[in-house]
Amino acid sequence: MMEHQDRRNAASGLRTTQLTADALVQQGGQDGPALSMPYAEICEIRLNVEMAGPSSQVVCRVSDRAGHELAFSSMSWVRPGAYELKADTFRALLIDLHRALDPWRSEIRFVEGPKLGFMIALFTVGTLTASICLAGFAWLFFWQENGAGLFFLPGVIAGAWLIRLFWPRPPKPYDPDRYALAKPLQPSGEASSTEG
Repeated sequence: MMEHQDRRNAASGLRTTQLTADALVQQGGQDGPALSMPYAEICEIRLNVEMAGPSSQVVCRVSDRAGHELAFSSMSWVRPGAYELKADTFRALLIDLHRALDPWRSEIRFVEGPKLGFMIALFTVGTLTASICLAGFAWLFFWQENGAGLFFLPGVIAGAWLIRLFWPRPPKPYDPDRYALAKPLQPSGEASSTEG
């Protein structure tokens, strides 16, 4: 049975995610509780790109009808600012999960992107930041005729960047066949030996 291990951050323990004959199972730590999510109860698969130290990782969030969520990612936390790449087992688990869910495909939402609430929250932070800094710039630079108002411009730019980056938009559906029909990765030694 294929399994994938990852650790989200310093506070979370090592999690092992695996597929059984009828469920997606995630065990938290060696003796931690196991959460089992039957395939028939899964209602959403969400793929999203999130930060992992200085780089980014793909995170798969699986939700069921009861509101439970399992998440596994393509990188694993090692120490502050350092993540280990786990793309090989992540991809294999993702492919096998999409294949296992094929009988329930019509009942499951397959989407890409962050949740709308998250985007609205950061859009609001960007709007407030840009508005406050723009008001401070205008008040100091134009009304007080003080060059210190220029110190507010980086805040205006940062706020505008957040507004642009997190403009609220609905999640984008994706075709589950992209993963269900994908071929597993071959180790580099096998690929070269089959060519000759």
